[in-house]
Amino acid sequence: MAINSNDLRRRVIVGAVYVTITSVCAVASWYSTVVVISATAALCCYEFLRMARDNGYHPYVIIGTVTAALIPLAIGFMAGRTHVVAAGLFVCMIASVIMLMRFFVHVEDTIVDVSLTLFGFLYTGLLLSSFVLLRGVVGGFEGGLMCFLVLGSLWANDGFAYLGGSAFGKHKFAPHISPKKSWEGVFCGLIGSVLLWLCIPFFVPQCGFGYAWAVIAGLVVGYAGIVGDLTESHIKRGFNAKDSGDIMPGHGGLLDRSDSLIFGSVAAYAMIAGAPYIFNFIGFSL
Repeated sequence: MAINSNDLRRRVIVGAVYVTITSVCAVASWYSTVVVISATAALCCYEFLRMARDNGYHPYVIIGTVTAALIPLAIGFMAGRTHVVAAGLFVCMIASVIMLMRFFVHVEDTIVDVSLTLFGFLYTGLLLSSFVLLRGVVGGFEGGLMCFLVLGSLWANDGFAYLGGSAFGKHKFAPHISPKKSWEGVFCGLIGSVLLWLCIPFFVPQCGFGYAWAVIAGLVVGYAGIVGDLTESHIKRGFNAKDSGDIMPGHGGLLDRSDSLIFGSVAAYAMIAGAPYIFNFIGFSL
């Protein structure tokens, strides 16, 4: 399949704006990271709930969007404390109580509407909060640089997969979910992910792991990004939607652009924050 130069140019320009904003916020400080993740979670949740609404459901769009924004903010506010994740879970509980109170009062609402709203802010707000936690693993500029390289690995995964699949793709990877995705593209994407992860121990020696673990983490996070992409594709297929929105020409909605980050940030935090415990368990570092 030949690469469409016009489509590629539009994707690059819009993607560059997204990359610049996210990268600058991630590198600048903990607080700017919290703000950009909170905004991303809110917009992604809104797009998810709007797709559900456009498909005939009646989710609680305002409750879900606000909750998705508040979860990363709550976790950021509790930074450095022992039970940091409890703050995010507390926000989820309060939102759930509010939804149930509305559900009990409005007899026309259904449990499906409640479930869609709950899934929406957990899928976006809670999972994306992993990136906020990741920003705190290594302090200062080095922590921002590490987060930038993690973001770069996910973007390289997407970009290499798109280019590799467009140029060499012949064997379908998940034809019933994402017909354009190929095994060749997946392989190219994982290469891109690993290359960026290999930069982390070189530029951020405080990360606590070496090149062997970087390769493993690059594969794990790259695959998690692919799962995130397929998950969002499956969601759109269920809602009969081509894109989650139109805020990013050439990419669709913000959820379309952030789908790999949602799962990838969880995997990245697990691989980096969990590395010392794994090394201690196996008796040597990688």
